[in-house]
Amino acid sequence: MSILDYAARTFGLQPAAPPCPSPAPLPLPAHGECLVLLGPSGAGKTLALNALLRATPGAREVKALTRAQLARPVLALFEPAMPPELVLRTLARVGLADGRLWGLRAGQLSAGERRRLELALALCGLSSGSLLVADEFDSHLDATTARVLARNLRRAAHGAGLRLALSTHRPETLPQLEPTRVMEIDNGLAHELPAPACARLLDEIEIVQGRARDYARFAHWHYLGPGRPGPTCLALLARHGGRDIGIALFGWPHLLLAVRARALPEHAPSRIKAEGAAALNRDVRMLQRVVVEPRWRGAGVSRLLIRAGLERLGVPRVECVAQMGAFSDFLLAAGFRHAGEVAPPATVRRLDEFLRRHGIAPAALIEPVSRAACLEALPAREARRLQSLLNQLLRTRIETGFGSRRGRAGFDSEAMLRKAISRLGARPGYFLWSGEDTK
Repeated sequence: MSILDYAARTFGLQPAAPPCPSPAPLPLPAHGECLVLLGPSGAGKTLALNALLRATPGAREVKALTRAQLARPVLALFEPAMPPELVLRTLARVGLADGRLWGLRAGQLSAGERRRLELALALCGLSSGSLLVADEFDSHLDATTARVLARNLRRAAHGAGLRLALSTHRPETLPQLEPTRVMEIDNGLAHELPAPACARLLDEIEIVQGRARDYARFAHWHYLGPGRPGPTCLALLARHGGRDIGIALFGWPHLLLAVRARALPEHAPSRIKAEGAAALNRDVRMLQRVVVEPRWRGAGVSRLLIRAGLERLGVPRVECVAQMGAFSDFLLAAGFRHAGEVAPPATVRRLDEFLRRHGIAPAALIEPVSRAACLEALPAREARRLQSLLNQLLRTRIETGFGSRRGRAGFDSEAMLRKAISRLGARPGYFLWSGEDTK
């Protein structure tokens, strides 16, 4: 006798589906507004949200990643027709502005990162005024990650002019969600609760003086890897609950940065060559690095660190060369303006031209084995030319701070060459902060 037969005979069970309760009616949030549902498990939150989802044309749901999606790279999950800039900007908006993660399989991400990715997939291409539904958006997350994700979700939805309806089992996230309406559901019945007072997560963060060597604890989170920045004049740490969660490093400017000639003609390379660097070193500093612990990204920690640094430096100009600045708004939010693009050096232009002429993809040169195969396939003269171009590329100052280390013991020239080749297509932006703009 099966267990089912035994239970049926013992209790007189008849096969029948349990009655399905009617979903509690929910109001449709207005543009930019947020509706939050609270209630115990099984109270009917999902049922109510699904009913609102079906009743609202063009609505979209934040869906859990499927097993097939978890096996694919992060960027491969977005529709191919989506503009690349829109995809990267959306990822940055939800706190996934990390180039190292974009090529990983989605299943390699942490629980919090997967939740951010699910949010980005739902947000990408969603038009203003649409309804976004997120059922139990913070499930299986620790308290801090849930609060940061709530801030990401609310800010992203508000910035896009979306209607937001979600449920949570964590009332502590309500101040970060800033809901217009809060409704509690129990046994399929809904009643409205008072909306909580808004609270800034950033108010819990302290900015303290750090040291340049503190960067070693954050370097592995930077998308360029662990390379150290150049000479540093100010290091600041962001601290929450006694833990350091972010760092910003400021230092001296590059002497001969060509893009500066247009934005700051008084500090153009030609002036420095003729008059020296005293005025440049007096008036200008460089924002070298901003790195935030992944679960805190998107909460505004970078902006907080940068603004604290600008106040303490006491100089009229601060510049920053950043690739991620084109997709993440933390520099603009801190008061910088986009002042130009950094042109590739002559060594990069010559190598790029050579590769195009011979039909060689830069990716084929990254690893030593495939690079050797490319050299062997070329005529002897052209192979010598390519090797010369690669040597010139290595001698170019690829990253601030490495110039003084070339040729010294422990300097990994092969690793530097691989990094330089992989970034041949990089066109960093030049961002400038001026104290005059804040007056």
